[in-house]
Amino acid sequence: MTSAVTSSFSRRIYSDQQMKIQQKRRGAKYGMSCDDISLDVITISRWISADDEDQQMKRSARS
Repeated sequence: MTSAVTSSFSRRIYSDQQMKIQQKRRGAKYGMSCDDISLDVITISRWISADDEDQQMKRSARS
């Protein structure tokens, strides 16, 4: 039973490592690091929030 648990654990670690490698490759394919992508997501979220606030202010001004 110990070898089965060890084997399962090894497969999970290998799978996690493979996933991380694939994620790095996807980012490298487009010349972007994970940090770049995270910053882009934060920036776009802020733009959307600012647009939402602008729309709410315009609606309030009309009322």
